[in-house]
Amino acid sequence: MPKIGLTMKEGKIVEWNKKEGEWVEEGEILFVFETEKVTFEVEAQKSGYLGKILAQVDQVVPVGQVVGILVQTQGEEIELKAQIPPEVLPVEAQKQSSAAGNKRPEKVRATPMAKRLAKERGIDLQSLSGSGIGGRIKTRDLDFAPDLKSPGPDRSCAGEERLVKLTGMRRIIAQKMLAAKTGTAQTYMVVSIDATKIQETKHRLAPVVQKLAGVRLTVTDLLIKMTASAILQHPVMNTRWTPEGIIYLDAVHMGMAMALDEGLIVPVIRDAAKKSVSEIARERAALVENGRAGKLTPDQMSGSTFTLSSLGMFGIEEFTAIINQPESAILAVGAILDKPVAAGKEIVIRPVMKITLSYDHRVIDGAAAAGFVKTLKEFLENTILALA
Repeated sequence: MPKIGLTMKEGKIVEWNKKEGEWVEEGEILFVFETEKVTFEVEAQKSGYLGKILAQVDQVVPVGQVVGILVQTQGEEIELKAQIPPEVLPVEAQKQSSAAGNKRPEKVRATPMAKRLAKERGIDLQSLSGSGIGGRIKTRDLDFAPDLKSPGPDRSCAGEERLVKLTGMRRIIAQKMLAAKTGTAQTYMVVSIDATKIQETKHRLAPVVQKLAGVRLTVTDLLIKMTASAILQHPVMNTRWTPEGIIYLDAVHMGMAMALDEGLIVPVIRDAAKKSVSEIARERAALVENGRAGKLTPDQMSGSTFTLSSLGMFGIEEFTAIINQPESAILAVGAILDKPVAAGKEIVIRPVMKITLSYDHRVIDGAAAAGFVKTLKEFLENTILALA
């Protein structure tokens, strides 16, 4: 079991892509494991036959424990000694002509969830084209499989249905979401923002950020910077509840809620308040790219002190987000939409964005939350205040 990041202590075997006795080509996905944060695919470092599987599917394995053994020749006798090295060291394979009966299938790149669903539905992944990076097959691509049938028993009153078993990641998400709703005094407040200055600032800074960071500036980058700056003026927003008391955190580590096919993850931009917009944009772009490629480590998805969740790209005007425990608050950001607003005694059209703060009333009083929202609104409507 490999160690992914500094905080990982164990992993749960989700899938073996090979059976005992089968040939494993160097670079092929050998097995898949989950942490509570994300799913990882482990490639074979060398070629060989999978002589023995030591850790079965759904088994939780400590970091460093051997999960399987590769051997040089098919049918080689395996002697499990008392002292096994703390890592998997594949043995160089000897490709013999006598192994003609072991066909080496063409490698198919697909997400673990897509592989599991394809297996349940009897779909041949080689018949599909992937929409992911590098042609990687995702769950949505399964909808285009020929002769797709829904498994499970027939139920005339319910129509067709299928069961998708819970992954470790989905189970953890469900547990955390339920715990946040039942274990916090979650309260909300909403405010409308005149996004004129945000759009102007984005337009002016975009070429500068492109030159300095080599990435496209987004509204999310500006929101992260301004929200972090507002938190510095209202330290109670950067806290954690404990039975012994409230912990105040000095550094603002901003979590970004991000949706993947397998579920929701929250990669983290550390010390967001101390970073420039260009630095934030560069780091945000790298985290998004790694997240889509399944390369985020647990370290990159832990330690957030405040989370920002945006659904503006879907045109969602307003929503409430569930607090990402053990944090005390989360900010939900809607789409920027042109709307008629009152300006003095006139009605004008302005870009408007709604933000909703969810906060734990055990830690943050209503007046304190309102003070933070007021400061953030001032920053967003006069961006120079946060960027100066």
